[in-house]
Amino acid sequence: MSTRIFKETHFDASHRLMHYEGKCSRLHGHRWEVEVWMEGTIDATSKILLDYNIIKQVVEVYDHQVILNKDDPMVKALSPFQLPVLTDGDPTSELLAEDIRARLNRFCGEAGVDARVTRVRVWESDGCYAEVDAE
Repeated sequence: MSTRIFKETHFDASHRLMHYEGKCSRLHGHRWEVEVWMEGTIDATSKILLDYNIIKQVVEVYDHQVILNKDDPMVKALSPFQLPVLTDGDPTSELLAEDIRARLNRFCGEAGVDARVTRVRVWESDGCYAEVDAE
């Protein structure tokens, strides 16, 4: 039997889009809202699929951070003061949704938890979100 769970959380972080022409090419911040759907088999003893706090902890890697493309020249300038969270490409809401999905699936695999992400939605602002579904 498969069980589904849902968790909503958020983080505050800044980012910039190196390959975008417009305001978002400048460093700026958001309160990012994250929604995660997961499914799998509940643990026979605890009767829990995955502790909701684990989802929150995985997302908190971005909280109060600067998120930058690993190739952004700003990385070198910022690193003596704060190590940014680096992404393979511009840190768009689309890329962050995929990154969160991958991080959670990797955690479950390494922890031996029979759970997988079915959907992640990352809200960059009111009315604007990106969503990825299971592959």
